[in-house]
Amino acid sequence: MTSYLDPRQHLNQGALALRIPPPGTPIPPTSTVIATGVGRSGTSMMAKVLEALGIPMGNTYDLAVHEDHDFLQALLHFDFHRLATLIHTRNAAHPRWGFKFPSLQNHLLPPQLAKFRNPHLIVVMRDPVAISTRSLISSPKNAGPLAALNNVARQTYDLLNLVEYAECPALLLSYEKCLAFPETTIRVIASFCRLTPLPAQLEAARQAIQPNNPSYIELFHTLYRGHFDGITDGHACGWCTGPDITTPVTVELLANQTPIATTTANLFRQDLLDAAIGNGAHAFRFNLTELSLPPQTTLAIRVQGERPLLPGSPKTWPK
Repeated sequence: MTSYLDPRQHLNQGALALRIPPPGTPIPPTSTVIATGVGRSGTSMMAKVLEALGIPMGNTYDLAVHEDHDFLQALLHFDFHRLATLIHTRNAAHPRWGFKFPSLQNHLLPPQLAKFRNPHLIVVMRDPVAISTRSLISSPKNAGPLAALNNVARQTYDLLNLVEYAECPALLLSYEKCLAFPETTIRVIASFCRLTPLPAQLEAARQAIQPNNPSYIELFHTLYRGHFDGITDGHACGWCTGPDITTPVTVELLANQTPIATTTANLFRQDLLDAAIGNGAHAFRFNLTELSLPPQTTLAIRVQGERPLLPGSPKTWPK
């Protein structure tokens, strides 16, 4: 294990590295960088930093959570065939690429990390009280402070098991120390990923390290939940619920950022019911073939009267 300490100032800069190749080891031309951590620990910030340093982080569409929708769906549904296809596609497109996925320990076992080409784990660790507080603010119906803290402790334990038994290099970073020493954090990340960033990339990475990101806060303080799942058989499909689970939500479709249609999210889907999302009657469908859209239209969906887009937005029609 390697710790990062400024010998001139004897400051703990909150970074620990595991299984780092010894000096002089040839630099691999290819790798996959995976950013993870307990939910709401700062993984979105880390993904933005990696993207700024020149690592493609997937189809994030610059959303506040900076999450790759393709990997999200594959890992959430344990769709390992889709995962293998995604890995093959990204490997062909980029010598070095990455993605962000919180709570990776719940969806991959340590040996399964070998599916990725030369994987490197970056794990963000945050004050458990801060994570618990954010969880309670975002979901007021949670059981309470002690239950939230116990949940964070369990998740952290499982995450560290993943880190311990993974056979790939891993970098553990303190979220709080990232904010306190952003330049050092960026230097450590660049070294770990074997990057030589340009000055403009370093500045972009510095700008990505900011607490209380307004767009992130807005996304997680919304009273609505939902997702733009995709385009199937000429229909834009997804689901959405509001604060009153019994009252259907009206959603609107945007084409090239202009609202063009609305519908009510009141269709039943068994998978929503299985996931304990209300009574399952919260899906929506827009018939795109009736709208005379020009080629390569950018589509997004949001709750009518609200500004944030549903996760999964935008998508292109036709594909």
